[in-house]
Amino acid sequence: MNPTSKEGGLDQPFWFGAPVVPDDHADLPQASTLYLGAEGDLCGVTLGGTEVTLKNHPIGYVLGVYVRVKETGTTAGNIVALW
Repeated sequence: MNPTSKEGGLDQPFWFGAPVVPDDHADLPQASTLYLGAEGDLCGVTLGGTEVTLKNHPIGYVLGVYVRVKETGTTAGNIVALW
């Protein structure tokens, strides 16, 4: 198994992490759980393809697995993708 293409998920430990630059059109390099270092709104696309906006999310882990963090609608900062 190539660990850089590991499926992300809450039932597995994290092997890798990378800073996220929100983008309305580009997917994350890997489906990921997210960590927010600064509170705010998070607009993202889930692994299932659903666009969701989490309003006023506190600092910490975001439940779910995401394939995209959208620039439009995201005010949270210091976002890290973990997979």
